[in-house]
Amino acid sequence: MSKEQERFQVLALSGGGYRGLYTAKILADIEAEINGPIARHFDLIAGTSIGGILALALALEIPAQKMVELFERHGTEIFKRRWSLKGIVRAPYSGDGLKRLLFGDDLFGDRVLGSCLHPVIIPSISYTSGMPVLFKTPHHHTFKRDHKHKIVDIAMATSAAPSYFPRYTFDNNQYVDGGLYANAPGLLAVHEANCFFDMAIEKIHLMSIGTMSSRFTVDPRRNREGGTYDWGGLNPSNMPKKLFGLSISVQESLSDFMLRHRLTERRYFHVDDSLTDEKAKAVALDKADAPAREALLGSASQRSKACLGDTRFLNFLEHRPVEPRFFYGANANIIEESKAC
Repeated sequence: MSKEQERFQVLALSGGGYRGLYTAKILADIEAEINGPIARHFDLIAGTSIGGILALALALEIPAQKMVELFERHGTEIFKRRWSLKGIVRAPYSGDGLKRLLFGDDLFGDRVLGSCLHPVIIPSISYTSGMPVLFKTPHHHTFKRDHKHKIVDIAMATSAAPSYFPRYTFDNNQYVDGGLYANAPGLLAVHEANCFFDMAIEKIHLMSIGTMSSRFTVDPRRNREGGTYDWGGLNPSNMPKKLFGLSISVQESLSDFMLRHRLTERRYFHVDDSLTDEKAKAVALDKADAPAREALLGSASQRSKACLGDTRFLNFLEHRPVEPRFFYGANANIIEESKAC
């Protein structure tokens, strides 16, 4: 094994709706500092929901600053409310605005997953089969199908958040947000590196970037009977939103806890901020107004500044991966087969 292969680096990007502007800004600040695509410093990129959209952009070497501008300029278009009878009849947001933006020629256009320049994995759920799904670039000889899918379809499938957006249908399957089981995809990425890149755990280094963690906790003054009013108040549609928010918040904490144990502080670096009580009022999965932008961009700028002064963070930027191996698609460069665990 060559010296360059002794260290295998993973970048994991969490979901969080419009809070992904925080993630995009941190990535953009880093790319401005290194004057190039951050993807060139990682062997594998994983992303869920909005983190999945960002991961796909990075894998195509689309500048993160372009994604920042997309969310800044078009956030209200993505989260434009439609008639839904308070979310009871249908989801309050259609998804059409996001899909139209992603189809832009300067973003994903008609490109397929096999066009990606760097290995990537994107979680979603097939509601048709009731099974988790991982969309993957063809970095293993058994991955023969996903590379033919349009990137826009994968982006929409991973970000179809229940109670916010409708299910997304393509390839005769209905998909919902991968955040229901892997909002923080770092553990999935470690498994991928171990099993399909044949990397020992001791060689895996992982950087995860969150979307400003928020803790969903109980109000002890409320009724405790577990009914719709308990969880959602007077509006029944708030119940699934609160449950989804609780789920992704707990997943973020659990993933962070387990990765610290599996990889240790020496090989794991987590980038995130906790929302204060006041900022939490301005920031949410579907808030895309001026106060939300200010809170997200301001926090991201401070966090990226701190990261760029941290030796452990800078060590990640010194890594130069070996050339990615792809078995199929436009970037195929390998014909031999390898074993999966």
